[in-house]
Amino acid sequence: MKIAVWLVLISIGLWAQEHPQPWLYIGGWIAYQNNIQSADFQSLPNAFRCGPNYTTGTGGVGSAGLLATYPLGNVFAVELRAGYAPLSGRLFRSETIGNTADIGGGNQTTTVEAMHELFTTFPAATIEPVLGGVLFRRVRLGIGLRLSYLLEHTFRQTETLTQPDYVFYLPDSSRQRNISTGTVGNVNRAQLHLSFSAGVDFPIANELTITPELRYYYPLVQVTRDVQWQIAPIAIGASVRYAFYPPPPPRLFRDTIYARDTSTIAVVGLEREEVMRTATEVSTRERTEMQGDQKLIYSTTTITEHYQRRVPRAALLTVDVAVRPLRSDGTPLDSMEKVVIEETEVEESFPLLPQVFFPEGSATLELSRLTLLEQTDTAGFDEKRLPPATLEIYRHLLNIVGSRMRAYPDARLVLTGTNAGVGVESGNIALSRARAVAVRDYLVRVWGIEPSRITIQARNLPASPSNNATPEGQEENRRVEISASRPEILRPVTISNLTVSATPPLVEFVPTVQSEAGLQHWRASIEQDGRTMRTIAGESGQPGPYRWNVTEQPYPKLDEPVTVTYAVQDSTGQTMEKTVQLNVQQLTVRQKRFEQRDDKRIDRFSLIVFDFNKADLTPVHRQFLTEVKSRIQPNSRVLIAGYADRSGDPDYNRELARRRCMEVQRVLGLSPSAVTLDPKGSDELLYDNATPEGRSYCRTVQITIETPITNGAKQ
Repeated sequence: MKIAVWLVLISIGLWAQEHPQPWLYIGGWIAYQNNIQSADFQSLPNAFRCGPNYTTGTGGVGSAGLLATYPLGNVFAVELRAGYAPLSGRLFRSETIGNTADIGGGNQTTTVEAMHELFTTFPAATIEPVLGGVLFRRVRLGIGLRLSYLLEHTFRQTETLTQPDYVFYLPDSSRQRNISTGTVGNVNRAQLHLSFSAGVDFPIANELTITPELRYYYPLVQVTRDVQWQIAPIAIGASVRYAFYPPPPPRLFRDTIYARDTSTIAVVGLEREEVMRTATEVSTRERTEMQGDQKLIYSTTTITEHYQRRVPRAALLTVDVAVRPLRSDGTPLDSMEKVVIEETEVEESFPLLPQVFFPEGSATLELSRLTLLEQTDTAGFDEKRLPPATLEIYRHLLNIVGSRMRAYPDARLVLTGTNAGVGVESGNIALSRARAVAVRDYLVRVWGIEPSRITIQARNLPASPSNNATPEGQEENRRVEISASRPEILRPVTISNLTVSATPPLVEFVPTVQSEAGLQHWRASIEQDGRTMRTIAGESGQPGPYRWNVTEQPYPKLDEPVTVTYAVQDSTGQTMEKTVQLNVQQLTVRQKRFEQRDDKRIDRFSLIVFDFNKADLTPVHRQFLTEVKSRIQPNSRVLIAGYADRSGDPDYNRELARRRCMEVQRVLGLSPSAVTLDPKGSDELLYDNATPEGRSYCRTVQITIETPITNGAKQ
């Protein structure tokens, strides 16, 4: 037995030597495919029928395509097939639907049979990678995956009487009913099958082989996600392969040529003359000839060696600095005589958003983004010391309300808890009340507010809800709304400070260094009266431009020149410096008023937080605007900028912002010539829109009043 096996293996080896292995096969395939269908459903969702469940079906179709086979040796190969192989077919089920009297048969009856049929049209484009083996150079076996993409997925359904032939359906005396057509819904257009194949190769010529084959496809996915339904095709057909044999290996003839050249240069810092090889270039040229099927390659390699003769020379080192004044957006100014640093008194009001937001399903105040204090911390709390930032002030909302409730003992609060009305919060009034109670308990426990001064209310959605169809709107509707009997409790927080501006706001220093020896180190400093404000440094390489933001700390605070010094050192140890001076003028508020210079006061108000998608002003808003109106003088310049959150279309948001600006202008009683409107909408988001408070604070207008103060007028 062993001798026979060895003889077979030796014969195969000799055959393989006599017949060189092709490196690639290209061909095509054609088959008759029977789509065996297995199912367990009564009807498709959009094709009503009454009858037993479909369980079986078939469908004979033709299929064809192309293939490419890459041998991995004398036995194994990988193959890729692509083509057209429909999965169309027919599901059918016979049903006995009753009895009828025989014609002329007296009292005898005959069974009435009906056939339920579901015809499907599933043309499909396929791609199928296969791993196979060829035994004894003839028997071809394979396993693979076939991916079929359904180009269409339509159906036609009928119920047809099959016997007896004298029975009809009423009322139209037809032998068919429940006829419906349409598209198979929720179809898995990508059908995946595990393929098994077997075939026998029959050589027709040295390069051409035809292979009768049988293939079975095991389904891995359902036809549709609505019902249980799979299609397992069986295909019988043939494939044809054309073999491409590799050419004989080329013959290579090599030759090498050497070449040398020398150049002379002067080098800074060199102590003595020297010669050194600087580079070696290797280039190869090939010429090809054919001698029958044999390729002849003549390769010539040229090696070029470059030498450099270096002689000593003194180094050149220069440094210069150009000064360019810039606007705040980085565009250049025409000229600059000096840097003017000016203080301006700014009073800014920050609105209080009287809403506390909670996570979904929660009434735990500690899970909100508010800053919560202990009772011992309340004595040192002062809203005037809060950072002048809207969201930072909002985080102390309950501490501001608690502090003001202490200051106004006759004031009362109404806390209204709400919910989003969806999911776990749907109709959950108890959750709404628990949220309001959590806020009340904090004010009572930490700030000592009498419980009798706080009224608890609860409802589902707020009276003015956000868009509850979106997750962001639902997040904004999970809140507690705070209203007060006295406007002082929820009035904006006002903070006064000094702002510093500079003319020009930016100064750019552009150094130009010439160094033949190459820079080893460079350093630059900006100083005033011996005080260093900026230092920058670098190693080798040309220093680039540096932009100085004049008012960024630390900034010049004296009427003394600012000196800018660039010091450079090259690789030979030479050093060079360049210093430029900038004159500085200080315009402090005290100095301007003492010297009766022109001054100005800037008031910024963000008093109004509008409801979602609204431009209406509430009575509380109008009361705040009365105070704003009192700040506007005949010589004041007023800017009203309107904003919106990121929800909605940008064009709509700009129009909404414009209506908000116009409503504020109307209430302030300003003529068009006395005010500038700037409806930004959502083009410029003031705050982080990832939080409900950030989106709410974006629904605002900012009012900036710039009033000149001349001749030391008292304020």
